[in-house]
Amino acid sequence: MPHHRAWVVVAALFAVVTTACAPGPSFGEPTTAPLPTASVAPPTTSTPPPPPEPTPETGIPQIAPLDVFPVSPEDLTDLGRVAGQVAITGADAAIRSGITTTPLDTGALPGQPTWSRDGSRLAVVSLVGRQPTLDVFDAATGSLISSVDIERLYFFLSWSHDGSRIAGLGPGIDENGTPQTVLDILDADGVIVHAEVARASSLFVAWEPGGLRLAAHADERLLRIDADGTNTDLGPVGLEFFAPKWIPTTNEILLVTDIESSPFIVRRSIDGGDTLKTLGEATPEMGITVHPDGAVAAISQTFEAEGGGAADRIELPVLPQFAEGRSGTVEIIGLESGDRVPVFTGFTLWMEWNPQGTHLLIYEADVGSGTGTWWVYEHQPELDGEPIPAVEIVTFSPTPIFFGSYISFSDQFIESPRLWSPNGREFTYAELTDAGSLIRTVSATGGNEPATIGAGEVGFWSPAG
Repeated sequence: MPHHRAWVVVAALFAVVTTACAPGPSFGEPTTAPLPTASVAPPTTSTPPPPPEPTPETGIPQIAPLDVFPVSPEDLTDLGRVAGQVAITGADAAIRSGITTTPLDTGALPGQPTWSRDGSRLAVVSLVGRQPTLDVFDAATGSLISSVDIERLYFFLSWSHDGSRIAGLGPGIDENGTPQTVLDILDADGVIVHAEVARASSLFVAWEPGGLRLAAHADERLLRIDADGTNTDLGPVGLEFFAPKWIPTTNEILLVTDIESSPFIVRRSIDGGDTLKTLGEATPEMGITVHPDGAVAAISQTFEAEGGGAADRIELPVLPQFAEGRSGTVEIIGLESGDRVPVFTGFTLWMEWNPQGTHLLIYEADVGSGTGTWWVYEHQPELDGEPIPAVEIVTFSPTPIFFGSYISFSDQFIESPRLWSPNGREFTYAELTDAGSLIRTVSATGGNEPATIGAGEVGFWSPAG
């Protein structure tokens, strides 16, 4: 991943990117091939307006609308399949629940739709002229609870588990004029409680389940940020880019740490920073997603396609051709034993457990065509025997923002957005088509074709049932 990812994310979120229109998804009978190969032809290019220039005062681009293709009512299919609520931003700024649509009255360019963990509130970052704003909506009514002018354009939001705080990451500048990522802690209405509690070139945060502490990876250090905003340095990590993952019901986090110049997966105490258990070798760009019960985790590794060694650092995540010749694996690792079982082969950029922990959603990138394929692995609780092969669900062209600002940064964003429906039977994604940017839902079993539920750049399912 690139240095100063904050600025890369801001550019991806709030600039008009030159993109391509592609055919619809390749959808058919589910397959179980362990070595997937995307087969969609490269998209043809279109010529949208050029990207806006950053303003000298703030460095924030002035934005034209990203979507010019609202979906007509007749194009919306099977809205009844939306069990719960999906928040959409883009051409549609709305909460969609079944056939009910609740418009969100936001600023000129809404983005970063982020649900509270109980699904009662939705936070949205907007840009009106040069002024970034954080809007908080009541999920039940769609009414605006608060609208707060904010000092920085947050590119990542995450609610504490009790819903009382929001962690916001946004761009800042240090005393030498170097871009940095800055962490603010806000209350449930979006008002800053603790400003600039951490800053670094590379900064990742994760809330403690059941608490108000944050684990933070700041450059190559591990920090604990307490409820009063103070932070404690828990020692070196040795790697620049890694999002710590909490292990439920423990005071431990899972991360990759450098040990004697080699990366290892470890369990570390958030109290003192001690390494409590080493779970085997890792790669610097390893992705980790902890299972809801905390017994296992899914880990992804990236390699040269011809089996060389660990892949070089990915440099341009907002472009589809950023890692030509990459492959990789997804494994399930026991968090006590360290045992690993391979469950998927492919260049993986997103992994997300459904709420029930029964299935794992996997995004496999085809860097040649710029398309991606969703696969679903059915989890076996015991790490023995042959795993059930992952099922191919759909191949599609992701929208630029969905790809560049979320999929490419899933190691951080898996902390907050949710693609899975609350019942764990469907998931949502954003697709670029010849009709524009669309929000789709599809069955996790591949049992039906994707349904169009709106026009937008991103959409996330509420955790509420």
